[in-house]
Amino acid sequence: MVSQKKKKVYIMNGPPGSGKDTHCVSLSKLYNFEIITISELLKKYLKENTSKDPSCGKYVPGLTDEEKKDLESIEKCISNGSLAPDNVVNKIFLKYFRRYSENVEQDQTSESDTTSNGIIINGFPRTYEQALLFKKYKINVTKFINIVVSRESLLKRIMNRAKDPVTNINYNFQIIKLIKKKRQGIQLTSEEEELLASQNDSYQNLSDEIIMRLERREDDNESTFNKRYNLYKENEEKIIPLFIDICKNVDGENDINYNFQQICKIIQEEENYA
Repeated sequence: MVSQKKKKVYIMNGPPGSGKDTHCVSLSKLYNFEIITISELLKKYLKENTSKDPSCGKYVPGLTDEEKKDLESIEKCISNGSLAPDNVVNKIFLKYFRRYSENVEQDQTSESDTTSNGIIINGFPRTYEQALLFKKYKINVTKFINIVVSRESLLKRIMNRAKDPVTNINYNFQIIKLIKKKRQGIQLTSEEEELLASQNDSYQNLSDEIIMRLERREDDNESTFNKRYNLYKENEEKIIPLFIDICKNVDGENDINYNFQQICKIIQEEENYA
């Protein structure tokens, strides 16, 4: 027997470097939310439909020509780092959103999520056409959380961003430097201690192994940032009005812990969490 219960849906919006990924991971842990990230969905869809038996062809049997074309498009975009077309992204999003948006109690072999309390959509929609999808299919979004940060602050964060290639979690090289100093027995200034204490839980008990493997993303440079930021602002002007009634702005200029507290207040207003 299948029982279904609709979940509340939140959109986490913000420019590159605003902390969306970090906040989504923290919300997932605190409230047991499912995170939907388009880049991960595209990879998942490609993996699920790629044949494990080369003798059966490149993709699994039974796919339509349109589905094969979509897979080829996704594979190409992942390979060269470009954005997948809106029509492809929308189809894949709908496919998985319907799976994640309902609590489905089935047999243990089912991959459908059965335990999450809600959904947090990370950085989607990115274009006006993607935003229209929510209106067309009457997808009920509880709150559109919009992180607002200045260009100057974002660029500074991007240039200090460190990525763990294993977990894909982002850190800050400036904070990592302070952690290294402290572990070497070097006395930190009061300002440095305060800065270190203001960071989120991801920095707690960070192992030397993780610190050693941190790296800078190839696309974390000023030129790429400016292109992404300008594109984001151009799309934001069209997207925000579609969600204006449920949009909640968060001042992202503050430290990440304070920002997260403000986001939690928005969630708690809807969820009645203690």
